[in-house]
Amino acid sequence: MRTWLVAIKEEGRYIGIATIVFLTSAIAGFVNGEAILQSLKQMGIMKQLEQVVSSISKNPTFFNAFSTIFVNNLFASLKMIAYGLLLGIIPFMAMLTNGMLLGVLLDSAAETSGRHPLTILVTQILPHGLLELPATILAAAVGIRLGMAGWRCLFSGKLPERREASVQEWKGIRMRLPKLIIIIAIFLAIAAMIESVLILSGTQ
Repeated sequence: MRTWLVAIKEEGRYIGIATIVFLTSAIAGFVNGEAILQSLKQMGIMKQLEQVVSSISKNPTFFNAFSTIFVNNLFASLKMIAYGLLLGIIPFMAMLTNGMLLGVLLDSAAETSGRHPLTILVTQILPHGLLELPATILAAAVGIRLGMAGWRCLFSGKLPERREASVQEWKGIRMRLPKLIIIIAIFLAIAAMIESVLILSGTQ
């Protein structure tokens, strides 16, 4: 267990960056819901969400809901990590988009239902979000770390100490990456179970 916690701690700086980006964009999405909603539609983000909802609606069983949610979230997380190799830009933008999406959905749900946004956040989002959001943020953090490691490798030049530092950083990443992916997968699996139960019970 200690080695798993150490693996997460090593990404602490990047987890902080991803968290700030996510929370800032979520607030922006909530405050400017309608304008950002149109942007997300143009980007195709809302269509992807609608496809997930449609897939579950056509076959409303626990297994289908769980597998659809879990596979979709895990694939998105793995993409953020893999695309981090492109100098960290895509996971940063994905975290920005995810935050705005949460803010927009919260604003829309509050307006439609007439319920307080905090009530919706606590009753409908946090039950599964307490695990799903940290997993998503961790995936983005790993992607950003890979990107920054790539930048440092590019600019390490011919200085032996910088080259050696870059080599050691990549060794550390390779050692931690399997543990981090497993942690992300476990968190997303449990979150998908909770979300599936909520959806099928009609509380979401």
